[in-house]
Amino acid sequence: MHHAKSLAALFIALTAVGGCSSPTHDEGLTATASSASSFTPGVPGGVDIQTVQVTAVITAIDQQRRTFTLQDDQGNRQTFDAVPEMRNFSQLKVGDRVNAVVTHERVVRLREPNATSTDGVAGVVATAPEGSRPGMLVAGTKEITAVVKAIDTTQHTATLQFPDGSSKVVRVRPDIELKPSYLNKQVVISLTSAMAISVEAP
Repeated sequence: MHHAKSLAALFIALTAVGGCSSPTHDEGLTATASSASSFTPGVPGGVDIQTVQVTAVITAIDQQRRTFTLQDDQGNRQTFDAVPEMRNFSQLKVGDRVNAVVTHERVVRLREPNATSTDGVAGVVATAPEGSRPGMLVAGTKEITAVVKAIDTTQHTATLQFPDGSSKVVRVRPDIELKPSYLNKQVVISLTSAMAISVEAP
């Protein structure tokens, strides 16, 4: 018997799978993953993007319980609850193809000391209009600011202190020259996650 999970759990599942596992018939859906990085040599910071995609077909629908079961091309199946924000659930039909794409983007940049922090979280949820095919877009951004408290030119690492007082030693890219002038500068980390779900008729 398959465990019903909320549609939000699909977001978590896609994040965790990362395309590196081969689930069995009852362990979940197969996902494919890709990643890309962009940076300027010698300049601290850069952009990392990870994308995970799942495509599956609806094999069962329970209108009363608002659940639907997906099966991928490998035969793996998983059942999900349709969250209240998922409009037009009644229009789902067995045989419909569901496409889900999760994208994570991390942008890191260096900023001068004492610059105004913009730490915070923002998000948006968009659903399909009434009468159209079911679908959903969920996106959120979080910004974290840390301060460079120490550098180690031997190990080529930097110690970052976060707003809650915790510290973390991070490895610095080999092409970056660790300069004393980096001390007390701010490292701004912007994390953006987005999930898009669309449903297509066979």
